[in-house]
Amino acid sequence: MRSDAGFGSDANIDYALEAHWQVLTKNKGGRRPEAFARQIPDTTWQDLGQQRWVASVVHPVTYVRPTQSLLLRWLTEKQLTKYAIVVCSVLKWPPPQVITEYDDRGACETEFQGDKTGLQLERRRKKQLAAQEALILLTDLAHNLLAWCRHWMFAEGALAQYGPLRLTEDVLCLPGRLLFEGERLSEVHLNQLHPHAAETASALHRLLDHFGYP
Repeated sequence: MRSDAGFGSDANIDYALEAHWQVLTKNKGGRRPEAFARQIPDTTWQDLGQQRWVASVVHPVTYVRPTQSLLLRWLTEKQLTKYAIVVCSVLKWPPPQVITEYDDRGACETEFQGDKTGLQLERRRKKQLAAQEALILLTDLAHNLLAWCRHWMFAEGALAQYGPLRLTEDVLCLPGRLLFEGERLSEVHLNQLHPHAAETASALHRLLDHFGYP
């Protein structure tokens, strides 16, 4: 269970550990990080690069299962020193690896933010719980379709770097029409004046080739 400080109260960490989760989280802030920093000798900080350092906490908080508590130190753009406590229940990881594993949560947060903006999840609210649950399931489906489309259609070309927001609002909504012969799709017409029409046409060819569509 990897989370930022919004989860990392002592009670929450103990709760997750009692439920047999492995935990990697920032501890709640307040005055504790700076108090721990005063106990750490200057010679024990390990340089992580990019103006960041890590050290083991001298007298850490004791939780219901063994953990390692690390203090992360970094300099802001204004050269101010900041501290954060990182708690990890995977004892075999050395401190630099713990921080690397914690940093990897950024990909998840970027994905969540992409869903909120690209799929407009934050703007859509339902009064009934069942309706909101159905909306979330539809959003999950849309998220998966966008992820698959990126691999099937936009793995190369000018649109390969587009995120969910730009794919949704600038590409997948471009004007066009589908022509069928019976139940079989025979033609796809796109508005050639749209700036992404040519790239999307090429992407559709890759999609049809992926599924072996004649």
